[in-house]
Amino acid sequence: MTPTQSLRGLAMGKLIQNHIIDTGRSQREVSDAGGIDPASLSRFLNGTRKLPDGDLSVLAWAVGLTSRETRRALVDINHDHDEPEWWISDTTTPLADAITTVIRSLTTTTTSFSPHTIPTDLTPHRRPAKPIAGQYLIGRAALDRLRHGNQAAHDQAQCLYRHAASDRITIRLVDEHDHIHPFQLLVLNGGYKTVKVDILDTTLYLDDINRFQAVIETLKQRAVNVTDSLAVLGNLATYFADKVSA
Repeated sequence: MTPTQSLRGLAMGKLIQNHIIDTGRSQREVSDAGGIDPASLSRFLNGTRKLPDGDLSVLAWAVGLTSRETRRALVDINHDHDEPEWWISDTTTPLADAITTVIRSLTTTTTSFSPHTIPTDLTPHRRPAKPIAGQYLIGRAALDRLRHGNQAAHDQAQCLYRHAASDRITIRLVDEHDHIHPFQLLVLNGGYKTVKVDILDTTLYLDDINRFQAVIETLKQRAVNVTDSLAVLGNLATYFADKVSA
């Protein structure tokens, strides 16, 4: 991991890179068209440096991001390039959907803790359907919340068991813990790590991951092992299948 990378830098670089690909032009052609040094553009796309406001605005225009609001939003993100926190609201943050999409596309693995609800990635009708690979620590309380005997509970139980039996996903069940809020520790391309915390319609990304890593280690020590967790989920899936077919 390059020391000067930041989450904002990685997200902006990926967003612009996607638009460069959409234009059908090469990176060199875009740098020439915008009058931007090719090496500076390369480092920007890799998330390791900022661009001057004027260069960024010209670059955005060159790749088809022509609205004033979009270019202003990119400049604002660029100003906060190295800030350790990033609040993204679905309703008030410009480019929120695009930012969320590119961060997800950059994510290689997750360690997720969800004490009271099933993680969204592991629900039956999740879109995109393919969850992020990694380890999911799920509270037993989340399973207790499934309503007995209905089709939704059946579908959810089958979904959990299918994911737990796959090569990409590990599910371990966890009893009560002092840390009650769900979070994810994401590992992005190149090894960059950030914590994602969802709060209603807002997502908080944190660069300070140490406290959350400590929580994860404690959870892993207390969690049911992988084999026994899979057995519990298998029994649950069978139970609901029998209830629905009865």
